[in-house]
Amino acid sequence: MMSMIMASFLSAALLLLVPGILTEKSSIELVVVNSISNTPNKTYSTDVAFRGVLIGAMRRLQETSAGFNFTYTEDFNYGPFLVSVNGVAGNNTENTYWELLVQTGGNGTTISPDVGIGCYIPEPNDRIILRFTVFTSGSHSGSGNSSNPGNLTAGKTARLDSIELVVVNSISNTPNKTYSTDVAFRGVLIGAMRRLQTNSGFNFTYTEDPNYGPFLVSVNGVAGNITKKTYWELLVQTGGNGTTIRPDVGIGCYIPKQNDHIILNFTMFTTNSASGSGTNPGVLLFLVFVFVF
Repeated sequence: MMSMIMASFLSAALLLLVPGILTEKSSIELVVVNSISNTPNKTYSTDVAFRGVLIGAMRRLQETSAGFNFTYTEDFNYGPFLVSVNGVAGNNTENTYWELLVQTGGNGTTISPDVGIGCYIPEPNDRIILRFTVFTSGSHSGSGNSSNPGNLTAGKTARLDSIELVVVNSISNTPNKTYSTDVAFRGVLIGAMRRLQTNSGFNFTYTEDPNYGPFLVSVNGVAGNITKKTYWELLVQTGGNGTTIRPDVGIGCYIPKQNDHIILNFTMFTTNSASGSGTNPGVLLFLVFVFVF
């Protein structure tokens, strides 16, 4: 029994370090609604990887269905921004855009996620609604219902919050390196890291996993290694009370708060690593593999 658990644990470790090799998927439904032209709704079925983000399921649908297509741009501060669906694009002059809504599979409640297609993690049997509509003052309310993770920032796009980023190498025990940078209001961590990289001694590399988004590969020239089971762990010491947390999302989706201390910790994968997020948005799934097999 112990050997089976250890084999599963090693498999989980490899999954943590190598993005894109997960095969478990859940079914979701995607509905395209045009509330302006009142054309008939179009409904599609697709799959999403376990703990994968919505944009991955949309890419899969686009590849397998001739009737569905979408385009998006990559915002420096907020990540993927949905531009068009099935040839219909938002228009700034007409105040039109694609709104993201979700009818949850459990109770049928329709919600407006506070993140967009690049960070929303669908649950099994979710009904994803992409709704073409006109922007109103309520569209950018505190609930955040747009396809753009940054649409909560309407009227506040110039606001920057200060955060601190600390690079820790717990394997070599080299001195920590501390940097100060800014993050856009409601912006994701990778945007602050990109900003920091442009004017300091800090640098990082990442890969884009089709199901989970940005996966941190190296920091300041030090990269994770599958054989040695090393990786970059994401920790956050919150500005309010100093509590250190391990987010359940990675650098592409974590939204820092004012005075957060972001800790990028180079360490070895252990059983405790699986309980947090690491740098990969899909990391929470790894405990499943440890205990199921």
